[in-house]
Amino acid sequence: MLRVLLIFKLSLLLVSCQSLDKNEINFYLEKANSYKAEITRDVWGVPHVFGETDADAAFGLAYAHAEDDFKNIAENMYLYRAQMGLKDGPSGAVQDYLIKVLKIRERIDANYSTDVDEDVRNIIEAYASGINYWMIKNPENDFNHFFPVTEKDIVAGFSIQNLFFSGVVSSIEKLQREADLQEEYTTLYKNEQFVTGSNVLAVNSKKTSDKSTRIIINSHQPLEGPLAWYEAHVRSNEGWNMMGGLFPGSPFIFVGFNENIAWGFTVNKPDLSDSYLLEINPENENQYFLDGEWVDFKKETISLPVKIFGPIKWTVKREAKYSVHGPVLEVAEKNYALKFSGMEDIKQVNQWFAMNKANSLEEWIDAMKMRSIISFNGVFADREDNIFFLHNSSSPLRKEGIDWKNVIDGTRSDLVWNEYVDFEEIPQIRNPSSGWIASTNQDPFKVTDANDNLNPADYSPTLGLQTRMTNRAYRSIELFSQYKKIGEKEFDAIKFDNKYSEQSRSYKYIANLFDREFETKELNYGIDVLKRWNLATDFENTSAALGVCVLSSEWISEQGQRIPQDPEISYRECVNELTETYGNVDPLWADRNFIVRGSKKTAVQGGPDVLRAIYGRNDEEGDLKASGGDGLYIHVSWDKNGTQASKSIHQYGSATQDKNSVHYDDQVSLYVQEQYKPTYFNDSDLVGNISKVYMVP
Repeated sequence: MLRVLLIFKLSLLLVSCQSLDKNEINFYLEKANSYKAEITRDVWGVPHVFGETDADAAFGLAYAHAEDDFKNIAENMYLYRAQMGLKDGPSGAVQDYLIKVLKIRERIDANYSTDVDEDVRNIIEAYASGINYWMIKNPENDFNHFFPVTEKDIVAGFSIQNLFFSGVVSSIEKLQREADLQEEYTTLYKNEQFVTGSNVLAVNSKKTSDKSTRIIINSHQPLEGPLAWYEAHVRSNEGWNMMGGLFPGSPFIFVGFNENIAWGFTVNKPDLSDSYLLEINPENENQYFLDGEWVDFKKETISLPVKIFGPIKWTVKREAKYSVHGPVLEVAEKNYALKFSGMEDIKQVNQWFAMNKANSLEEWIDAMKMRSIISFNGVFADREDNIFFLHNSSSPLRKEGIDWKNVIDGTRSDLVWNEYVDFEEIPQIRNPSSGWIASTNQDPFKVTDANDNLNPADYSPTLGLQTRMTNRAYRSIELFSQYKKIGEKEFDAIKFDNKYSEQSRSYKYIANLFDREFETKELNYGIDVLKRWNLATDFENTSAALGVCVLSSEWISEQGQRIPQDPEISYRECVNELTETYGNVDPLWADRNFIVRGSKKTAVQGGPDVLRAIYGRNDEEGDLKASGGDGLYIHVSWDKNGTQASKSIHQYGSATQDKNSVHYDDQVSLYVQEQYKPTYFNDSDLVGNISKVYMVP
């Protein structure tokens, strides 16, 4: 016991005495002085960063973002360095294991100078330098143990993103469910549960009443944390001029626009991951059967640092095994090898930068042909009146005639793929005759008018393309179809639509209850409430609280690729919850659904899987607090003469962490009123709307 107490006291002393090394400070200060950036904050606090070179601009972007949200930038380093076990204990170590077994950091160490283009390396290194400079200038930041942040940390973040979107995590969870296991792997990437969708809507002169081209970029993310949107504008004299949304730790705009083009992404779910069942030698557990012979596993020992309590940590050793297919996972005494797209690719940074520098549809498509960003639907619009849909996927070039949806025979090497299908073989639509595109995480063959949609029979079943339809997909098709021509007002109205379609899974799930009789007056009254629902989630709606509560069960199950429970179970639970919280089952939606920022709690319209997407969790009072969905969204247009206009809104404001800043919550009121603010993208607009200008370093 005395030994434990001494270790505990020593650990506390080490933590409290932690500081930046003077030699390191001088080195990184000198490095920072090689860059120069101007940061202009507009009246909403949004940074417009200018640098003579792209690297200068990246340095300034990092510094500005650190000013607003250093906590999330720093905490991402736990994940990027496979140190989640030090943050979250054993559950975090599971994430570290998967990152380490995939050798992400080792691959970056070995290939950084060859796989990452020189101009991209310059940007990433400048971005890391900007973060380090902010840390030096703010030594009491609580995250000095991450100093210095390196360019390889940044690249690791992009490589780890492939784990989110490859489907490998879902594959692991599926194997566990089939084996009736509830292991800690199900805690992988807790924020993934809120990456539930996105919308991008685009129209060109064939559909617009004023011959404009328009796009609304509306990616749905968690409203807080390391995957929440941050708005910025970055510009250099080397041709980089992008404004839009990025995540903490990113030197590039992920969704946004420049003077000539705009694009957004939505999550798609093509089959990019395979699980191979291995046959183990009964006389030697270190061998597996392949092509008629026993083959030795490659084995390594992985070290996983884990927080025990307080500052005390422990390093756990765990064996990792590899087959020719990939890393091996044991599930219920069976051995599976995992393989997924992008598993060995560290070039995502090259592709993101190429997209940021693109100025035409052809240049943007050339960037997408790099295939290092393995998934996402892309929707594009430009000054030239082009609109374009791409069901982007680095789909494996698989052997035909095999059911790739299920576990694959691991004894055959001919089933181990190592190439991707050609870019031209994935679904894409350019300038449909209907003049509109709506991507809402749905079937890629139902993204525009029926006459323009692609034929699924023209695509190989080995691609594993999704066939799901979201409510947002049904509503967007219904809404675009009801207008012969649309203007700016109608386009925004589609984006803010808060209704469910009678064709949707959600409505059909609820409708299953309509013919059922219940044992109490209260339960039968609730059915009447559901029957009279107009399927909207507006402020004055008195059926939305019960309707959304019931359908949420189906939505969550569908997201997890599970069969939903009987709607009667959901219904009874919802009646009890609403009665206990409000005294009735039909409170106003304005009394149920809120966005909360600091002490500000404001009613908001919308709900799960409507175009005005709001995903709520119960707060301490039992109300719904928006946690995901509509965050930053941007409306960009070019009129018939090519003149650009743009407007945007963020769910909170630019000051992510500073509760004392006016920009901590200054956009909330516009957000709930479904209005926008100007972006001030053009210098002529920005010049009269500046709150602060300063140089760094």
